Amino acid sequence: MRRYVFVMGTLAWLTACSGSGATDSAVCQDVVSRYCESEECPQVADKLLPGEGCAASLLERTGCGAEDFAFSTPTRERMLECRTPFVQATTSTGRPPSCADAAGFIEACPDVAAFFRGEPPPP
Repeated sequence: MRRYVFVMGTLAWLTACSGSGATDSAVCQDVVSRYCESEECPQVADKLLPGEGCAASLLERTGCGAEDFAFSTPTRERMLECRTPFVQATTSTGRPPSCADAAGFIEACPDVAAFFRGEPPPP
């Protein structure tokens, strides 16, 4: 029974907001939500230039607040890859990622960071 619970829990974690049921809009909004929960971290406070209201600013800048949002650059797969540090500790929002994870997101994914800043991807 414990093995079943472990396997099912692991499976749920791996598919959270990444399966075919999650729209591109939902994936993007999840990343925005998790990132903005860490905005108190000095390493990330202004790295994405969130302005007034972190989530509202990033959703408007990227367009991912719209139901019909679809990834192009970065791709959905790239966004999910970059989202990994945010979901390692927990699959639910409401618990901010560590400052190290949020800073790692910016450093490891300059193309995704540029997307959130409204800039073209780096060469």
